[in-house]
Amino acid sequence: MWELDLPGIHRQSIQHLIGPGLGRIFIKFWLEQDRIDSEIILDPLDESDDPRWFRIDGIPERGGTADEVLARKWRERARIFFRAHGVQVLHAADWLIAARQTSAPWLQNVDGRGEPRKLLKCASLEQLVREADKGFRNQRRDPLRAYAAISQLSPDDEAEIADLGADHVLVELLTPRALDVEGARMNHCIGQGSYDSRLRDAAFRYLSVRDPKGVPLATLELRENVVRQFRGRANSDPPIAVVDLLSRHAAESGWQGYEQAAAGRYIRPTGHVVLADRLAGAALEMAGVP
Repeated sequence: MWELDLPGIHRQSIQHLIGPGLGRIFIKFWLEQDRIDSEIILDPLDESDDPRWFRIDGIPERGGTADEVLARKWRERARIFFRAHGVQVLHAADWLIAARQTSAPWLQNVDGRGEPRKLLKCASLEQLVREADKGFRNQRRDPLRAYAAISQLSPDDEAEIADLGADHVLVELLTPRALDVEGARMNHCIGQGSYDSRLRDAAFRYLSVRDPKGVPLATLELRENVVRQFRGRANSDPPIAVVDLLSRHAAESGWQGYEQAAAGRYIRPTGHVVLADRLAGAALEMAGVP
């Protein structure tokens, strides 16, 4: 939940679904890793002959109480897991949010502990992503209706914010209707409703790269100046030509994590404070902890 960095309303809505789904898969991954090595893990994204590695034991020699070491250990493990699987994790979380918003019937099919069986049957992140894909296909809003809405979009729905050259432009999506149309045209989940409430938060922005005919080529989610997601059609990596075309604007705008997001990863940039960090800091301050 810390690394997901969700707005409060979404975090609360799916908190009870994280344990039997993403949380259980996360713990299973680290139990298997601990049987191999409980102190270090080779970087899963480094395919070189001499891959770098990360400490995953909380680095006890730094000092602190047992609880502080434990907190360091699991925050680092969450960061590493999200670094390697962030796109899939965000996709699954979006599905959970959309399921809660639409009261998906599978939420009522629970075991004796009240946990949804659909989540419990997923033994891996890949299986969970497949369930998310299936769920979005079932929930997908009528594409013909969304295409018909294109001609009805106004400057209140989307606005051109940058000329990228070669007759390509960058457009900001401003309303739920604009997200619906973008999702239908790009065949990804931005139009399923889970992003609508974030439009009311000034920290979040949704952008679309358009070709000379106005056809969307890639969609971006920014939180402040951090690129959280950069996706092409059907949630694929954006075309290299689009990445190159937008790179100058990204650099001039001071975007962080641009190249990582283009490669399907999310790495929290140095010094970036996630929403959960702010909440934790506020809680400590209220408790009188320096």
